[in-house]
Formats: sequence, C-alpha cells, structure tokens
Amino acid sequence: MTDPLDLPLLAEYATYHSDKRNRLCHEIGIPLIVLGIVVALRLVHYGAVDLATVAILATSFYYARIVGGAAVNAIVGFVGLYAIATLFAWPFAIAFFAAGWVLQFVGHYFEGKSPAFLTNLVHLLVGPLWISLLVGSRQTAR
Repeated sequence: MTDPLDLPLLAEYATYHSDKRNRLCHEIGIPLIVLGIVVALRLVHYGAVDLATVAILATSFYYARIVGGAAVNAIVGFVGLYAIATLFAWPFAIAFFAAGWVLQFVGHYFEGKSPAFLTNLVHLLVGPLWISLLVGSRQTAR
C-alpha cells in the first residue's frame, strides 16, 4: 500500500513544512484552529444537528476519499475535538482560532516559506489530515 504522505496533494503540502519547528507549530496550531472552528460551528443549529457535525462528517468523507482507512486518525481527532469543544463558549473559539494562526505564521517564519494555502486553498483542508498522518506515522515507527 502506498504511504498516504506520498500522495501528490500531501507530498506537495509537505514541501512547505520541512522545518521541525514549523511542524511543531503546526502540530499545536492546526488542532487549535480546528477546535476554534468546531466551537463556533456548534453554535449553529438546525434542530438537533449542529453545523460542526455536518462539517466534520463532510471533511471525514473527503479524507476517506483521499487516503482511505488512513483517515481514521484524523476522524478520531475530529471526534475528540468535538467533545472538547462542548466545554467552551464562543469567546474561546476566537481565542483558539487566533492562537492557532499565530502558531502557523511563526512556524512559516522558521520555515522561510509562505503557507501552502496561499498557492492552493485545498491545503486548508489538507493540513489537519497531514498532521494526523504525520503523528500517526511517528507512532507506528516506534
């Protein structure tokens, strides 16, 4: 089976994230950004369904389409972030989102490259998947 990190979209994303400090900033910052988004989207309801659930399901299907079963780590991460998001109100959404983006730009300062999404907006969706695959590959290498 092909390593999902070798797929063209993910390999392209990786070229913007070769510096260890940048990757560390992303490993913290991307989950913070996603958490901020999930906290905010939980506030938008249609009956019993909130927009965070819809966004997580749609993104999970997209990830599964790209990398198949390797998307499980990212999906589990989304579920965990959703559970954490239930503990916070909207002002935290702004704080998490802003702190996450600060870390992204600090990381890209270390990298010396602009963020990948400036060349391809799909990279905004790819970031959380890439981080989960990166962390997962380190776990299996142990």
